[in-house]
Amino acid sequence: MSAYLFQIELPPLTEEVINLIPVHRKHINKLFAEGRILSYSVSINRDHIWCVINAEDEKEAMEILSEFPLRRYFTDVLCHTLLFHNSLPVAMPGISLN
Repeated sequence: MSAYLFQIELPPLTEEVINLIPVHRKHINKLFAEGRILSYSVSINRDHIWCVINAEDEKEAMEILSEFPLRRYFTDVLCHTLLFHNSLPVAMPGISLN
C-alpha cells in the first residue's frame, strides 16, 4: 500500500454544504476505522482539507476520494504520492489495577 496526500480546496460554506458535514464526518470516521485514511485536517477558514489516503495505487485513492459526501463541492484537488507518512502513535490510557 502507498500513501497519497490530497490537498482539497472548498468553496465558501453554504447551508447545503453545512447540512452535509455530519454525513461527511461519519464517512471519514468509517474510513479511519478501516485504515483507509491515515490523517485528515481542515483549515481554520474551512477552505482547505488535507488528508492522507492509504491505497494500492493512485486510481484507488481517487476512487476513495470520489466517495466523499462533500466531493461535488471540491473546487480543486491535488494529489501527491508520498514516499512515507509518519505520525505520532496514539497513546493508550494507563491500565488501572483497582
